[in-house]
Amino acid sequence: MPDPITLVAIGAAALSEGVKFLYGQAGEVLKQRRERKAKAVELPADLFETPSGALQLDLVRAGELEAELRELRRALSEYGQGVDEIDLQDAPTIEQVDALRRTLEAVYGQPIVFMGESRQKSAIDVTSEASVKEVRGYVAAIRARAIRSGSLEASVRADSVEQGGQAIGLDVGEIGS
Repeated sequence: MPDPITLVAIGAAALSEGVKFLYGQAGEVLKQRRERKAKAVELPADLFETPSGALQLDLVRAGELEAELRELRRALSEYGQGVDEIDLQDAPTIEQVDALRRTLEAVYGQPIVFMGESRQKSAIDVTSEASVKEVRGYVAAIRARAIRSGSLEASVRADSVEQGGQAIGLDVGEIGS
């Protein structure tokens, strides 16, 4: 996972405004999921680098990440509602902001980059799920020899795994540089 320290570089005022937006978006995602109506969203150009086109919500992915969205939204509510300002020295809060941003990136399928943030462009984020009825041999959601940067999320669901079978979420030969 990339270092959330990149958020510190954008400054407390910009980050506080960005958290208000992310907090509000998390609420909108939950509402749209409940109503089963996905609406496109434009990122505020004064806070975020604008991607090409509007962000399109994936309702299925929002459902899969609902618990995380609720937890992060709850944890950041004082900042999201403007009651408290972000303290750039508060590493756990900065990590929660980054986690909320990454969760929203997953439900929108696009990066959300703050204006002025130096975020590694070469990082790869991969989400994979293997869902099978029966495993007789080997199944992995992600199998890689080396992972240098980026984040991975893998899960395997199997109705049954026969004796000698292997159901693996993430099978990695090497991580890091």
